[in-house]
Amino acid sequence: MRWILRIVMTLFTLVVVAVAVLFLIPTERIARLAEAEFEKNTGRQLTLAGEVSPQIFPRLGVVLNDVTISNADWAGPEPMLEAERLDMGVTLSALIGGEINVEAFAIDRPVIRLMRDAQGAANWDFVAEIGGGEDEPGGATPEISLPKGVVTNATLIYVDKQAGSSETLTELDAEIGLPDLNGAAMLRLSARRNGQPFAMEGRLDGVQPLLDGDVRAVALEFRTGETTARFEGAAGLEPLQAKGKLNADVVDQAALFALLGATPPVIPPGLGQHTQVSGDLTLTAEGEMFLRGASLQLDQNLFQGDIDVTLGDKPFVTARMVGDRIDFSAMSTDTTEGDGAANAGAGGWSDARLDVSGLSAVDGAFSLRANAIDLGSMQLAKTTLKGELSNSRLVLEFTELGVFDGNVSGSFVVNGRGGLSVRGDMVAEGVAMQKVLADFAGYDRLVADGALRLKFLGVGDTMNELMNALDGAGSVDLGAGEILGLDIAGMIKNLDASYRGEGAKTVFNDMTASFAIEDGVLRNDDLDFVAPLLTAQGRGTLDLGGQTIKYYVDPVALADQIKSGIRVPVIIEGPWSNIKFRPDLKALIDTELEAEKEKLKAAAKAKEAELRAKADAREAELKEAAAAKLETEIGVEREAGQSVEEAVKDGIEDKLKERLERLLGGN
Repeated sequence: MRWILRIVMTLFTLVVVAVAVLFLIPTERIARLAEAEFEKNTGRQLTLAGEVSPQIFPRLGVVLNDVTISNADWAGPEPMLEAERLDMGVTLSALIGGEINVEAFAIDRPVIRLMRDAQGAANWDFVAEIGGGEDEPGGATPEISLPKGVVTNATLIYVDKQAGSSETLTELDAEIGLPDLNGAAMLRLSARRNGQPFAMEGRLDGVQPLLDGDVRAVALEFRTGETTARFEGAAGLEPLQAKGKLNADVVDQAALFALLGATPPVIPPGLGQHTQVSGDLTLTAEGEMFLRGASLQLDQNLFQGDIDVTLGDKPFVTARMVGDRIDFSAMSTDTTEGDGAANAGAGGWSDARLDVSGLSAVDGAFSLRANAIDLGSMQLAKTTLKGELSNSRLVLEFTELGVFDGNVSGSFVVNGRGGLSVRGDMVAEGVAMQKVLADFAGYDRLVADGALRLKFLGVGDTMNELMNALDGAGSVDLGAGEILGLDIAGMIKNLDASYRGEGAKTVFNDMTASFAIEDGVLRNDDLDFVAPLLTAQGRGTLDLGGQTIKYYVDPVALADQIKSGIRVPVIIEGPWSNIKFRPDLKALIDTELEAEKEKLKAAAKAKEAELRAKADAREAELKEAAAAKLETEIGVEREAGQSVEEAVKDGIEDKLKERLERLLGGN
């Protein structure tokens, strides 16, 4: 703003010359004199290419046409300012007294080019001081006032090579009220940025002190579309700083983001389609903004706490907020037009694209405490969590998450970088499994309070893609509970595998299992089920992507009362919307056949053993009879422990020896 005042003050000085020679000097000479005086006092060249016209009515002053002011040598050949018409009116009584009291100042269709180079030099910092320096005779600047200054249909171009940024404002209309440089000033401004209109209105206590580096009282209002903001407090320019009360009502997201040159994110209801912010604002010279005692209203949701923002190419927001009952139910609602829910009619997951573009708007870190949170598909009780958002990746960590009558702790990650992925690592205690399965799988027959450990990773841009690409692992311990619609005890008591009782259910003492998930299919092989009069093992698959189940339970009843117990295998299968329980009759028949085979094998073995025993006894009897006959007919006596064969052999050898001796001896 300092450069504007310098130019205006110099041009005001020229009015004295113009009025003094109003009827004595030709306008051409007035123009040349004005140009010379301007260059003398500013070091810049003023060119008045059009007519210079002194005027008496409606006010005393001068009209300058086709005005240009040269730029700094390093800023390029284009003028710093060019305008089609410049009107100035002064107060005659003040002029006679030796002061310049400007009643009105109007510039029509100016083009203003401001530039800062890479070293920080600005083209609006003139070398020569207006009106001369303090050491120069007569160098004091006259008193200046501007009750009304008007800029019409201006174009403002600002290039900052040091920051690597540029701004252009078009259709800029402004009205300035500056009765006293040291007193209150007024500004009304409207313009377009990126094609989006906006308006500002403000009051300032002391322009000159502000330009000299002081912090001054200020009130400022801003609006674009239906979005408004108001600040009232104190501010300074060098360096830029502010402190005071802020109230903002962001109704028109499209207008605000168009003004910022960004695409508005898709924001579900409850997350800030209509945002209201109030609190104590502090803006530091380092580009940091602090909002203390903040009240943040996101649609129907009210949060209170502190918010810090570091400004830059992408704002970094730090928030510590507390809420009561928060409604985020719209997060689970499909807001995509078209046939996004193509699979929903068939009982499958939605094919609607999951839009997480809102994650790219800012980076930051936050914490939240709430008494209840409605997520639509899930109701959370008392919740304490913190999160970090960086480059479209949101990481949530929760130490207390009241869900389904239990508590969950762990982390959850939503990554929107180049596609969508979700990752979780959670531990749940005391969770009502009936509510969990009813909400997520439409299955309400399992009644138990469970402990669950789960790690998972899903990649995909729709719920259908995510669930069919899910990988992970976990375990579950349900403790005591019941399975509705399955009466294994009734089957056993009635000795009828097809038994279906009124209000059928199976009560159990404990149920544990571990599982692995691959490509959207959960597989379990170690289900352990313990119930009164009954134990069971289970195995099978749960197709999370296809929403079907195929599971086999092999129960054994009365094992401590009946040898081998009673087995009633059960098959659980079908889509989640219509799961069927049925006994495995083939397994029952196969079991009975196997048992009968075992009985027959045992009987055959017993018969074989009986026949072998009879054969062995007969063999022994025959051997005894043969031995007796040998003793009678041959005269061989068998000694104890000697076999018949050995006795016969020994007996024959003795007799042959005896006869041979007789023959040889003649006896």
